[in-house]
Amino acid sequence: MKYCDSYSGADIKNNSINQSNPLNLWSWLTYTSKTKTNFMLYDQDNYVWKTVGMGAVAGMRAMSAPALLSDELSRIPSMGLANSPLHFLQSDTVATGLKVLAATELLGDKIPDVPDRISPPSLAVRALSGAVVGATIFTANKDSLTKGAILGAAAAIAGTFASFYLRKAIKKYTHLPDSLSGAIEDALMFGSGLAITKA
Repeated sequence: MKYCDSYSGADIKNNSINQSNPLNLWSWLTYTSKTKTNFMLYDQDNYVWKTVGMGAVAGMRAMSAPALLSDELSRIPSMGLANSPLHFLQSDTVATGLKVLAATELLGDKIPDVPDRISPPSLAVRALSGAVVGATIFTANKDSLTKGAILGAAAAIAGTFASFYLRKAIKKYTHLPDSLSGAIEDALMFGSGLAITKA
């Protein structure tokens, strides 16, 4: 496995890093322009804010944030995670499994009478997701795993409540079907997640 903490536009131009083969919907959604060189894990100036952002994404959709993260790491592994307990996120198999779980979660969210995301079990899952994302980003940037986990979990909890009340407001003021308001939230979540990865 080739580890990488950073890479340049020349690397991509010379195809040493292949970003040009979107094989499925998730690959298309996470596709990055060949001219982009600033991915979410390898930015020493912004990784704290990226942790907050990805934690908030975890609050919106528990599986999407780690799926985005693992997809990135499976393509561009981080040397900082090589000896970390979080190195499993760099596996292609784990990345694929998380994509399947994320897609299942998106479908399940549209089912009527799904328990509220702010219920304790759901909130705990989202906080755990945010903690994993935060710990991974901090560790990849050679910072404290614990601090990253705490920040990611806190952001996920905040994102859970914010997205819950946003969803209710959309439904109340637009009278859209719940499935459509959920699709709007999905678009917001994906847009936010992709913007963070390219920031």
